[in-house]
Order: sequence, then C-alpha cells, then structure tokens
Amino acid sequence: MDWSSRPTPHPQTAARIVDGSAVIVLADTGQVNVLNAVGTRVWELCDGSRSAREIAETLAAEFEVTPEQALSDTAEFLESLVRAQAIVLESP
Repeated sequence: MDWSSRPTPHPQTAARIVDGSAVIVLADTGQVNVLNAVGTRVWELCDGSRSAREIAETLAAEFEVTPEQALSDTAEFLESLVRAQAIVLESP
C-alpha cells in the first residue's frame, strides 16, 4: 500500500450514513454494503483530503488500538474497498 495515496469514493459509488452506519451502493453491480462503526469511520475519512497513513493514525487515536494494528487493519480494509470499486486511491 502506498501510504501517501488519498482514498476517495469511486465516482460510480453512492453512499449515505444512516443511523450511524455507512450504506454504500456499488453502481456497477448494484451491490449494497452496510459498514460497522469502524468501517463507517474509515468511509467518512475517505474524502480525498487525507492520506491512507493519516486515516490509520486517526483510527489508532479514536479506537485505542496500536499504530501497527491500525496500519494493518486500515490497509486490509482500504484494499477491500478498492477491490469492490467503492474507493479509488489517488496519488498525492
């Protein structure tokens, strides 16, 4: 993972926060995903203004996990969002 990349929603994705959970609709497949609290926070932070590393650092502070665990979990989750075509990783 390029930690300087800036995750941003894929242009073909629609999302909304409903009762504290992100609901993401993937336009290409019509698949609907509902994220848990941590996933929803990651989604909120994927606005193109923060690097992947900054997102992991924010999660480490907010959810009281080690920086190493936050980096590992963030990389795994962001990669799954990229595979699902929910986000794109933009170069800084």
